[in-house]
Amino acid sequence: MTHGIRGGWLPLGNLSAGGRHLHHYNIGIATLAGIGLIAVRGDERAVGHPAVAAAYGVGTALITDEFALLVDLQDVYWAKQGRLSVDVSIGVLAALGTYLTARPFWDEIAKVTRRHITAVAKRNLPSTG
Repeated sequence: MTHGIRGGWLPLGNLSAGGRHLHHYNIGIATLAGIGLIAVRGDERAVGHPAVAAAYGVGTALITDEFALLVDLQDVYWAKQGRLSVDVSIGVLAALGTYLTARPFWDEIAKVTRRHITAVAKRNLPSTG
């Protein structure tokens, strides 16, 4: 989206408020603040709604995408230093993908381990009587 705005082929433009450019991490922070409000004060249906999860992901992506700007406090998005944002974004996606892919495996390992520990504990209990 940012590439399309910069290239002039996307009908959207840069956002600004009071003459100051709003980077998309600002929108991400506002989105996460709103989602945090839902998480803290929302009802059960709202908290677990897929739209809330999607909005959380969008907010996080908007912030992660401008990680280099947040670290350097300079607008390096299109400079060589902006590559840090791309690297962090890919790293976050890879870690999240790995976690989500492996979660069923780790859940099964935890279940088998609990079952094993329970069985061993029952065998080792002294009999009363």
